[in-house]
Parts: sequence; C-alpha cells; structure tokens
Amino acid sequence: MIPLTTPGLTFAAQLATINRLCPTDPAQNRLVYTPTWTAAQAQLITWGLAAGLRATVDDFGTVYLDLPGQDDQTIATGSHMDTVANGGRYDGLYGIIAGFQAITALHRQLGRPQHTLRLIAFSEEEGSRFPLTFTGSKHYARQTVETRMVDADGTSFEEARQLAVAPLQGHPGVHSGLPALPASFTELHIEQGPRLTQAHQQVGIVTGLVGQRRFTLTLKGRANHAGTTPMADRHDALQAAVTLIASLRHHAQVLDDALTFTVGRFEVVPNSANVIPGLVRFTVDCRHPSDLVLTEFERQLHQAAHALMAPQLTITIQRWVHDLPVHFDQRLTTQNQRLAAQLNLRARRLTSGAGHDSGIMSSVVPTAMLFVPSVAGISHAPAELTSPTDLAHGVTLLTASLRAQAYGGLA
Repeated sequence: MIPLTTPGLTFAAQLATINRLCPTDPAQNRLVYTPTWTAAQAQLITWGLAAGLRATVDDFGTVYLDLPGQDDQTIATGSHMDTVANGGRYDGLYGIIAGFQAITALHRQLGRPQHTLRLIAFSEEEGSRFPLTFTGSKHYARQTVETRMVDADGTSFEEARQLAVAPLQGHPGVHSGLPALPASFTELHIEQGPRLTQAHQQVGIVTGLVGQRRFTLTLKGRANHAGTTPMADRHDALQAAVTLIASLRHHAQVLDDALTFTVGRFEVVPNSANVIPGLVRFTVDCRHPSDLVLTEFERQLHQAAHALMAPQLTITIQRWVHDLPVHFDQRLTTQNQRLAAQLNLRARRLTSGAGHDSGIMSSVVPTAMLFVPSVAGISHAPAELTSPTDLAHGVTLLTASLRAQAYGGLA
C-alpha cells in the first residue's frame, strides 16, 4: 500500500476546496447527481487515493475510503455529501472532512489499525432533488429504495444516477460494489440548533433522534361571494384552518415543551381576494423523543379537527410520515462521553430534532453521533456557521473515538 500521507491537506483547505466547487459559494447547491455533487465526490476520491486509501463507489454513488486493518472488522465514520438548495458549508461535509482528517492522523501517529477504518461519503440524505431522503445510507443498509421518481425538471432518478455514478466508478484505481456493513458507525455533525451554544457546551453526545409524524389536513367548506354572503351563513375553510392551527399549537405547548409543532405548507383555494375560501390544505410536522407523546398529540389532533366539523365543513387527515424515535448504542455513547471528559471538553447529552444517516445506520449496526455547536442555531442556509475552535473540538473527539474503537485507548 502507498504510504499514507496528506501533505497540505488541512481541514480548512479541504473544506474550502469542496465548497468552492459550487459556483454559488457560500450558498451550497450540491444536490445529488448534479455536476457539483459529482465533482465533490471525485475530489474526495482523488484525496483518498493519493493518501493510499482503498476507494470504492457503490451503485448509488456513495464513496467508501478504507484504511485496511489487521482483521476483517471495520469501524466506520462519515456523513452525506449532498446539500439542500442554497444550503450551508458544513452540513454533512463537516463529518466527511473530519473523518478524513481523523483517519489519516491516526495512521500517521499509530500505523496500521487493528480494525479497518472506513470513511463514508453517503450519496444523498436531504431529499432536495428527488422526493425521497437517505437513499445513500438506505442502500448501504440493504433497505429497499424506490427509484421510480423524477426531479422538478422531469429527470428520472435512474437517469441522473447512472450519468453521475459511471465516471466515479470508472475513475482509475476505484473499485465498484457494496462493501460489507461495519462493526460500528459514528457520525460527526453540526447541531443545526441552538442548544449547545446556549448551554456553553463544546460538544454534544447525541443519545438518539426524535420520532417524527407528518400529516396533511384538508378542509372543505363552500366557496362563495365575499361581499354578498352574510357572516353567519359562511362555511369558510380558511377561518376553520386558522382556528384549528391555533388549537393544535396550544395542545402541543400544554402536552410537552419538548414537542415541536410546525405548519410548513399551506394552500388556499381559490386563493382570490373576493372569494370565501372553499378549500384549504396544510401540513403538520410534529417531533418528540417519545412515541407515546406523539401518539397522544395525534389523538388530540383528530379530536380538535372533529370538534370543528359541520355538515358544510369536512376535515380529512392523512398521516404520511411515522418515524419512530431512534436510540443510539449505549456503549458507544457512554464511551464518547468518557472520552470527552478525558479531553477536557464540555459535553452535553441531547437528542437530535432532525433526521440523520445515523438513524438509518442504527437499524443495522451499533451507531453513535457527535455534535458541535451551530452559531445562532442556523443551518440549511448560507449563514450556517461553526467556529474553527468548535470544529477542531469535534475532530479531536472523533479521532479519540475512532482510536478507541480501531486501536484501543485514548487518542
């Protein structure tokens, strides 16, 4: 194997290099299978091969960079390469570059590991181009992925996938295939929220992911003239929707202060200034670490909707997401908390309010997750920011975690 060296490849330089591939930098538009996404995965492969790592690309475009160990076990880390539209410079990419830095540093310091160290750059997590999330980690986890879908321009998933993945798999020195699952997976990520910053903590030890439920509510009243219909004779779908949303927000606040409630989409028909709305459709997103709390909120949602219904006003509710809470591996979580203490890092245990590839991986292998603070809690936007010091703390803790898993001992 080529000696593992990474001259000049500092964390900051690698992060900047990938981000500059996007012509809209600092706004990042690395949507899956776009030219910017392909260029980023190709750049990572080039770095990996130059460092002497074994590069593999699977049929969904996920990149695997392996530092071979002395046995057949693999310790994996990584995150996703794609972004949302007009996203930030750290979401996903931070975990990939941090993993590269951790693995190469461990090899320089300690030589060949007992267990293979693997860096994973998942192809897709965000669902920003095609209407499905986590396709990269789902494919790696051997879950069925429905590929019969198109993007906003009508390009099929299969067409885009084949066009983007073929040159990656054809890169000299790259292997094609789906590697075996690792013995463990650890993801380092920005928090995408304000809790670590508000608590003046340097790292987060993530214990799990919240459960999520999403609903579409459709209210059908009767459209009518805005000027000639008496107020007492109206069947206003919009007014009913406003009343229902206010009621649901109140129920959420009373039920549990950790329960999040969001109305993210709202459609009014006919949406005319002089017509009483006859139809309103909106979505509800609710999240909580306990599925029991979510079940109770769903019961209250149905109860509140039923209380508003009348002969000329109907309400239908469709639940289209029901994701159970995820609990990460207790042994890895405890180990990471102990390592943070030994490194004199202020750490807080917390549950993530967002979905992550770690949630998919936890269904098949022991999984852990680490957070670093997000300035002002901003993410999925060009203003997304984490201080260089906090970024370095995350890399340090990840390096220690990978050392403990692949070599044994504290880095």
